[in-house]
Amino acid sequence: MNEKLLMKTALLAGKILMENGAEVYRTEDTMERIIRKGVGQVRTDIFYTHVTLTGLFVRIEDYGTDFYRVENRTYNLTKTTAVNTLSRAYTSGQISLEDMYDALKRIHTSKSKVPDWFKILCAGILSGGIVLIFEGSYWDVIPGSIAGAVAFYIYLVAITYLKAPFISEYISTFVGGVAGYLGFALLNGQSLRLAMIGAVVPLVPGITITNSMRDIIARQYISGVIRFIETFCVAFALGAGIVTVYYLVRLFGGVV
Repeated sequence: MNEKLLMKTALLAGKILMENGAEVYRTEDTMERIIRKGVGQVRTDIFYTHVTLTGLFVRIEDYGTDFYRVENRTYNLTKTTAVNTLSRAYTSGQISLEDMYDALKRIHTSKSKVPDWFKILCAGILSGGIVLIFEGSYWDVIPGSIAGAVAFYIYLVAITYLKAPFISEYISTFVGGVAGYLGFALLNGQSLRLAMIGAVVPLVPGITITNSMRDIIARQYISGVIRFIETFCVAFALGAGIVTVYYLVRLFGGVV
């Protein structure tokens, strides 16, 4: 058995999962299954794994310990699905450890095939649809869609240059809120509130709060609480951006 390659494979699989939206308990389970397959089902007492939001640890007795740092966390369910598929194929004996490691390296370096313009378009459609769900008029759909599309575009640009957490969300909803207000004013919309909702919708951290609850249910309390605090901070930043727009509108005598 190549213990070094086994540890690197398990850690890379865990790193991809953690950086693309998987829960801590699911990541740890995947890593354990990979190592268990490599060391043998009857030798489960010779390895240990530990997963946090910022790092992954693997130890195999009589060999050593290895560690991978978790870099920027985002959400890419295509990558998490690909890793799960590879894990199942390896543990069932369909592929070798070497083949799995090579495939994981390709997944880790691959880029999203969905172009940014399509993501922005979908964000606008989503925001417009939410306006209708909240019983807005069709004249409110356009400002809401504009706000959502602009907010998501600014977010994509901001996260490229800004490393400080939560600032990107604040800037995005502020600019999106301004765009929504301009659309509301120019098109004589009926509800500014719905236009502002449109700016927030694409950036709501739904997966983060879901993962937080799932980790807590799985008794991964530290990661669950940290994700919950992260969700609260993101929500606060989103709200602060919209509040700033309302404040400036009132300050300059605009219609609220």
